[in-house]
Amino acid sequence: MKKSVLLLVFAFFVVSVSAQTKNGTVFSEHAKIDATKAMWTAFQNGEAEIFTSHFADSVYRFINDKMFHIPKERFAGNVEWWANNMTNLKIDDAKPASPDAIEYEKGGTWVQDWLRFTAVHPKTGINIDLAMHNLYSFNEEGKITSIHQYFNDAVFEDIANSQTTKENGKVYINHPYINKVRKALNAFAAKDIDAWASYFNPKARFWYSTMQTDEFKTFEESKARLTKQFETQGEVKFEQEGYPDCVYYAISDSYSVYSWWTFHGTKDDKKVKYPLMFTHNFDKDGKINQVFIYFSTNHME
Repeated sequence: MKKSVLLLVFAFFVVSVSAQTKNGTVFSEHAKIDATKAMWTAFQNGEAEIFTSHFADSVYRFINDKMFHIPKERFAGNVEWWANNMTNLKIDDAKPASPDAIEYEKGGTWVQDWLRFTAVHPKTGINIDLAMHNLYSFNEEGKITSIHQYFNDAVFEDIANSQTTKENGKVYINHPYINKVRKALNAFAAKDIDAWASYFNPKARFWYSTMQTDEFKTFEESKARLTKQFETQGEVKFEQEGYPDCVYYAISDSYSVYSWWTFHGTKDDKKVKYPLMFTHNFDKDGKINQVFIYFSTNHME
């Protein structure tokens, strides 16, 4: 039986190897790679005429698989738009990726590259950090006949939207969610862990300004921490500063409460106080599902 299995595996390996057919050669250095690099250098420098000179008279341009058949002169407008609307434009290989030239047995030569565009849009202050993948085909004269480009165009939507004025919801000075934040803080001050927990989604996440931006505490971790803290916690008071805002965000159909407080407590039998800012985000059931807590540790030293 073992011998039969080994023979079967060997036969499969032989069939797999024999099924491989070479269809071309891949180059990491090639004249057509040099041409595409020179083309993008011209783009970076705002040299529209040099940039368009690398294309055939008419070009198939694919943007995220949407096809356009255009004269090469149309590319000049792209160069001019970037030159007129961006500063500090740089186009580099998206390391560790590097371009390839593939000479197919049938199908001619293609170049593929992975680029990163960085720039600043001064009118809006938006920083561009755009990754782009390009594929190029060439004619016998070495001119580009098609360019396939893949990139996330969301940043260009942000640029367009940032040049308009648009509302994104409402701001409330009084709201039931503001009351829930106050009640949760009152439960904290009263050391009532069950009352405190009742305002939260069990999957809530907690972030403190002493943590890294990608760190979070779970609800269970925060509950356990408070339970232990309440065993030794002295008298605590949250003094509201100004007034909280409850903001409804239309774009995400969600609510957040922003509030500012002075914390009063004791540490080593000494009275301490320090400012706090909270952001409480709410889920569809009206439970707090995310908390951001901002404070300075200087007041605890």
